[in-house]
Amino acid sequence: MENLIISNLTKGYFKKRALNNFSYSFKKGMVYGLIGPNGSGKTTLMKTIYGLVKATKGNLSINNDKISFKTRKNIAFMPTEDVFMSSLTVLQVLNFYNDTFEDFSLEKAHQILENMKLSLDEKIETFSTGMRMRLKVTLCLARNVEFYMFDEPLNGIDVISKDLIKNTIISMTTKDSTILISSHALNEMELILEQVLFLNEGSLIKDINLEELRDTENKSLESLYWEVYNV
Repeated sequence: MENLIISNLTKGYFKKRALNNFSYSFKKGMVYGLIGPNGSGKTTLMKTIYGLVKATKGNLSINNDKISFKTRKNIAFMPTEDVFMSSLTVLQVLNFYNDTFEDFSLEKAHQILENMKLSLDEKIETFSTGMRMRLKVTLCLARNVEFYMFDEPLNGIDVISKDLIKNTIISMTTKDSTILISSHALNEMELILEQVLFLNEGSLIKDINLEELRDTENKSLESLYWEVYNV
């Protein structure tokens, strides 16, 4: 069943188009990958879906409701930016999110933190880059929504953190939720993605099911990336 529908989405910045007539329908229960070189429109697309960026033209809706600040109750978004105050403990951050989002579940957050091997009493200022990313993913997944977005969750982190994040995302996937992940870590992401969207200069240039890619073309996601972008 489709939940997020995008039609002819365009976003322009002066003379440049960050998104160019992008159209797609996302289905519940699926894990999607958003792939493309820097500047291809991945982050702009996510911020537009979340209502942080206003489209120049086109339509976006989730469950037939037009995307706006009101639809954020249905969408959780983890941006690349780090928004933590370093002096806070993990517990203080959880309490802040619990006060901010009605759909935030402390019980769910505690469960995910255990999977992520993070302690409640630790201060953010003591965290490595990988630990901070694990906390960011936790805060996003702890919301009870049906559409989750992660912008580069595996970027610049250690191998242990990558495995913990991948395993946690897989364990939290349900038939009622949709997950959209942008990443350059193709080998790692191939293990959890089901459908991959390739972007270039704001346009959707290829959409492929990974199972079909392996079965019919006998290719890896990384080899297909090299083929699509001629690199």
